[in-house]
Amino acid sequence: MSKRAAVLAPGYGGTADQPILKKLASALASFGIESRAVTFRTRGSRPSREYALELDDLRAARGALGDAERIALVGRSFGGRMCAFLAEREPPDALVILGHPIAPPQRPRPRDEAVLAAITCPTLIVQGELDELGPLAVLERIAGRNPRIDLVTIAQAGHEFGAAEVEAVAAAARWLDGVLR
Repeated sequence: MSKRAAVLAPGYGGTADQPILKKLASALASFGIESRAVTFRTRGSRPSREYALELDDLRAARGALGDAERIALVGRSFGGRMCAFLAEREPPDALVILGHPIAPPQRPRPRDEAVLAAITCPTLIVQGELDELGPLAVLERIAGRNPRIDLVTIAQAGHEFGAAEVEAVAAAARWLDGVLR
């Protein structure tokens, strides 16, 4: 089997030690998928202009995976946005976003929508049914027009997934195991 790996990006203000990333790393390891989590250097401050530093941090983590033949970008919330922006420019073998904050109330993100609509790699979005930052209607509309996007809805979960975090992580790990083969 080819060496499979994933870069894991945290939610806004999070670190490589964010609990959901640790759970995801463990789930991926059970499928033989290596992972490397990143802490954005802008953590705790405003994102960099055009997200240049965050994208460089993702590139560095990807490069640190060395001889991996198949690499996925996986991000939680803000980290998912950053992974999507990098995937638009440099498509990975797969992209996973856990809780996409694509359209927070009163703050539409047309660039996020355009990037997701144009994504060319296999993509999974795991979204809470009640996620106020990423309304399902927006994601369903985009996924309905882009056959590369799979959307998994976690019933009764919000943006943080809560007790359903285990389900969200398992869905992402299973999907990546299949797509990275």
